[in-house]
Amino acid sequence: MICTGARRSLEWLVVVAVTVANTVSAANLYVAPYGSSSGLGTLARPYDLVTTLSGSVSHPGDTFWLRGGTYRVNHVATQVCGTGKKPITFRQLPGEHAQVVGSLTIWGKGGYLVFRDFELCSGLTHRFSRQKGTGFSPTDLTNFLEGVQVYSPNNTFMNLLVHDSIRSGFYTSPEATNTLIYGCIVYNTGWASQNEAEGHSYYLQGAGEISDNIGFNSAGANFHVYANSQGACLQNLILDGNIAFGAGALQGARPYRDWIIGVDSPSLRADNIILRNNMGYLTPNAKTLQEVQLGREQINGSLLLTSNYWPQAMVVNNWSRGKIEGNVVLAQNSDYVVNLQESLTKLSATWNNNSYYSRSALAFQLGTRCYSFSQWKMATGYDGDSSWTTGRLTGTRIFVRPNRYESGRAHVVVYNWDRLPTVAVNVGSVLPVGATYEVRNAEDFFAAPVCSGVFDGHPLELPMTGLTVAKPLAELKGPEPTGPTFNVFVLLSKSSQSGVP
Repeated sequence: MICTGARRSLEWLVVVAVTVANTVSAANLYVAPYGSSSGLGTLARPYDLVTTLSGSVSHPGDTFWLRGGTYRVNHVATQVCGTGKKPITFRQLPGEHAQVVGSLTIWGKGGYLVFRDFELCSGLTHRFSRQKGTGFSPTDLTNFLEGVQVYSPNNTFMNLLVHDSIRSGFYTSPEATNTLIYGCIVYNTGWASQNEAEGHSYYLQGAGEISDNIGFNSAGANFHVYANSQGACLQNLILDGNIAFGAGALQGARPYRDWIIGVDSPSLRADNIILRNNMGYLTPNAKTLQEVQLGREQINGSLLLTSNYWPQAMVVNNWSRGKIEGNVVLAQNSDYVVNLQESLTKLSATWNNNSYYSRSALAFQLGTRCYSFSQWKMATGYDGDSSWTTGRLTGTRIFVRPNRYESGRAHVVVYNWDRLPTVAVNVGSVLPVGATYEVRNAEDFFAAPVCSGVFDGHPLELPMTGLTVAKPLAELKGPEPTGPTFNVFVLLSKSSQSGVP
């Protein structure tokens, strides 16, 4: 039993402790591979990364700056959390290169964490299973985890390079609502066996925004927005300005698509799914299926599909409502450029101002019937102001996507349908004259820059041939370059490296 006086003293101490905790100001703290749990978070005495991720030394609003070097953490599961106004940030110190070797799981009810700018890889070189008949659960592969697993709401992942995870690069659970994944590059993810393979660049089930990311050369899909668990709903997801290519490129066992959006039974439906300004490219890999798949087995709610550039064709399955406008869609083989299935529900949609390219005159399918473009318009009432062309794309199409959180940074996507050796790219909307810059090949980010210098206002001449591809750090297939027809670059500016304490 606690006497009244002691209880009052205890209550007073609790009030004081809470008051002190709420008035602690946000701090800039330092982390290093040689840091320790007994560090002070200073440059002279930095913390180790595992200690900072434990939450034992953090307060809302703190920023942990990761010094350059390699952090071997194996696997860290954390429940550290900030607040809505004061998130806790883990960020690479600008001008340095922090490589985290291992994987990360985020739990808890609060979240409000920001992870940005550093590299994360599993460090595992054994990703080919010798077992058969084990499905997606081989037992001879160790640390069988995603690179980043998120089971907590309100988290941000920004400008990370995630690669060579044994499973997917990112996985967001249904509990991971209000998630932002922005400006990340994910590649060489997944595992394989003689008769199975899996591991997606982005495996998404939680609501949130996924924008301006790159996903390529995976064992599985690249953007796998999918659920098949009991009673699950896939909803309230925005995918904007993402780039995907090379699904299934690391293995020879199972075909995959770059884009899979939808649910299978016993999940219920997908709803309020927005895809805009996304881009793709069909690599010649035999295990990459052509079509973008929008909808699976179940009846779905609303789909917004605008201004995407997909030289891959698309399958649209069982949506109730939709807006499909301003897209470029190309069938590169004899498949239908659009395959619309409405066996479970009738689509009510605004569908217009799209540009279609195909090899076949009967390029559109509705249910079990195939149609010419004029027949398609008559049968559906769609595409009154759209265009259809027989043949391939020509010329050059360039997309420059400025990074909204780092000035002077952008993704540059070049479609070079005429296969020119170099392409001129205007980056004046991103770089001020006089800025020091470098351009890196996204398919081999850690190779030497493809060009660098001081920006003089003139277009940059980017090479489309002779570029390399990062090889998987495991006994998996090595992908081939996509140039000269298609390349993705990352523009970086030294001016964006300011603002560090």
